[in-house]
Amino acid sequence: MKKSFDVLKYKLIAPIPSIAIVLIGLVMFFAIGFNAGIDFAAGLSERIQIAPVGLYVSYEGSDDAVLGTQGGSLVLTSRNASGVQTRVFDASQYPTVSELAKALGESGIKTEVKDGSLKTSALVFGSGFPLRLSGTKQRLNFSSGSAAVSISAVRSALSSLNSVNVQIVGEPADSIFQIRLRASEDGSQKSTEQAVSSQLEKSFDREEIVVLQSDFVGPKFSSSLFTSSIKAILVVMVLILIYISFRFRLAYAISSVVALTHDILMMLSFIVIFRLEVSSTTVAAVLTIIGYSLNATIVIFDRVRENILNRDKSLSVDEIIAKSVRDSFTRTIITSVTTLFAVIPLAIFSSGSIRLFAINLIWGVIVGAYSSNFIAPALLHYLHAFDAIDKVKKKKEDESYHIGDAYV
Repeated sequence: MKKSFDVLKYKLIAPIPSIAIVLIGLVMFFAIGFNAGIDFAAGLSERIQIAPVGLYVSYEGSDDAVLGTQGGSLVLTSRNASGVQTRVFDASQYPTVSELAKALGESGIKTEVKDGSLKTSALVFGSGFPLRLSGTKQRLNFSSGSAAVSISAVRSALSSLNSVNVQIVGEPADSIFQIRLRASEDGSQKSTEQAVSSQLEKSFDREEIVVLQSDFVGPKFSSSLFTSSIKAILVVMVLILIYISFRFRLAYAISSVVALTHDILMMLSFIVIFRLEVSSTTVAAVLTIIGYSLNATIVIFDRVRENILNRDKSLSVDEIIAKSVRDSFTRTIITSVTTLFAVIPLAIFSSGSIRLFAINLIWGVIVGAYSSNFIAPALLHYLHAFDAIDKVKKKKEDESYHIGDAYV
């Protein structure tokens, strides 16, 4: 960074991109609202897969027989008075459903093949696993990958339900869908799940519908969680204001809190613009960015205070602020870039809430670095007129310096 660079030259220009993004976010928020996740929108979040039945299994022996999973392979566990026996049916050994059925039959499991050409590696492990085998036939579903179900067909099947949202998960050929449905005030998990399954069964074969995951949050809990999240963020902001007021001066504290508020608004605007899900993961990302951005801001403010203590009388407060930003700029950039190196792979290769957290964190790191170097110093410049940060009394006391009301 060139020594001649003066961040305060851009004090009027720097907020313009932020204001534009926040305004767009506000317009979209009032127009369509947040994409609230199951944590904050009471209702059902269910992941299903439409997959054909490969074979049926049952067991009429006296042992306690259970079909489970281990590293993506099917595992048969039999328990009796003599002990426990386990057999693993690896897909490499039994590549097709026909071969798998034959191997299960050799282990005493009664099988009925429906489509022996399906691949064993495509076995769908739904929420019914592990399967406790009995005389009643139970089905094993396998993803065919050849006759993918379209998302429009699933949406059409659920169109009669209110406030339903359907998304594709993974590759379209896998026919995996995430369904979110808001529950009524008196709705229960059982009744909401039944409403979804009954509508799906009108358009798809009941036996081909596999529930992979089902989560339900009641209205009271979601409301309580939302309120608690807001309180957590407000408490953090108040504590930061108190701490920095004590450790530095009020001007520093107000500048830091306003810059953090800027970061939060920028993150929320980013979320609403790109329709990212708002959940407890979002709250975790916001709190993480508050800590990250605050650390960068404190480093710069600490350098401002240090430069004021050892100030060159020919330098004005604005020149000291600009010099402090220059002194800390390389550190801020290196810290931000190394953090992004760690987070970007998560956003690319992970999925679910971890990926959502990583995406929020990437934007938060960028915004935090921007606010620490441009927004916070500009605010300190304006607040200096009301709470002069250069009023430093140098006082010999155990070789400490008295600044405002705090000792350092």
